[in-house]
Amino acid sequence: MKVTAGFAGEKLGETAFRSLRDPAKAFDRPLRPGDPGRKGTVKIEKEGKGRLYYAAQLFYAPKELKKDAINAGIEVHREYSAERGGKWVLLASPMQIKVGELVRVDLYLSLRAARNFVVVDDPVPGGLEPVNRDLATASTVDADKGEVKRPQGSFWFRHDDWIDFGFSYGNFYHKELRHQAARFYSEYLPAGNYHLSYVAQSIAPGEFTSLPTHAEEMYDPDVFGKSAPAVLQVR
Repeated sequence: MKVTAGFAGEKLGETAFRSLRDPAKAFDRPLRPGDPGRKGTVKIEKEGKGRLYYAAQLFYAPKELKKDAINAGIEVHREYSAERGGKWVLLASPMQIKVGELVRVDLYLSLRAARNFVVVDDPVPGGLEPVNRDLATASTVDADKGEVKRPQGSFWFRHDDWIDFGFSYGNFYHKELRHQAARFYSEYLPAGNYHLSYVAQSIAPGEFTSLPTHAEEMYDPDVFGKSAPAVLQVR
């Protein structure tokens, strides 16, 4: 068969398939300044025998981040605390810290129904670096700071049944701390309230955007949640 694809009267490309073993073909069109708000039709034409399978996808990035959290089946809340005077102090956006200060990141997830294959991706803003206790060069003293008493006004006090990382079966059991993100994973989560945390250290001055924490069911991404974004100022 011969296949031709187009969008809004513009030809995207054409290809031919002669065997079931032929690889899939993709046609791409970049977004242009006049595209936002524009309506157009994707047109796919086939000539010849055989059955055609296709998918159309749109990828975009908003000019401005949404300021509010999104709950599409998973409620996500994130808060930052800084260690000052021997205790943790809750930070509000725009958060102001100094180079060298320790920052604890607490993630709170609430599920009204059981979820499967849940992944949580928390982008680490520039200027911060997670303290990974699995590395020989990391300070386990600093890493353990995530286990201390919660600061006043913390989201922790909204519920009294938080389930911590690795507490029991049916909980988050996999964690990755990388320079760009902290990730957590669980194959199955019963309905309930879940708490995740890690410690990071400020390593560079500047003003940085803390992108929203994103949680979703890997094989059903329409079930997801996002926290609110924040601004981090390192002096």
